[in-house]
Amino acid sequence: MGQDFAAFFAPFALLIGAALLAIGLLSLLGAHFLANVWRERVALALGLGLLVAAEIAIAFSGLSLRFFNGQRADVLQCRQEAETNFPAERHKDSPIINDNIIACMQRYRYDWTSDHRRCRESPVATNPFCYLPARPFDRWLTRLQIMLE
Repeated sequence: MGQDFAAFFAPFALLIGAALLAIGLLSLLGAHFLANVWRERVALALGLGLLVAAEIAIAFSGLSLRFFNGQRADVLQCRQEAETNFPAERHKDSPIINDNIIACMQRYRYDWTSDHRRCRESPVATNPFCYLPARPFDRWLTRLQIMLE
């Protein structure tokens, strides 16, 4: 249901937010579209609020697959690749499999970290809480999602 709501809400919020933001910004440049300056400032604030709300809705819905949900999928993909490449090591507590998963995640641009308490409880290569994206914005958003999990 959350994904359906975000998919429905986000495009309208982006369009309306962009229009209100444009009205507010143009009023700062001297083009007035509303009855008074106070309403134009409210339009500017509402426009910014709608744009931020739409971005948050997209980021925390299933529409955003490159953050923590995508990270989980990447860990599973790396595990499958490692177990396919080393089938004899599959049911052992093999450092070969773990090292292969960590190397695969590095190719997907994730850094190993044991900062999160769930990683400290179980510091294994298949634990998605033990990775953070290398890119700063993705790292920030993933940390926020993990904190709210």
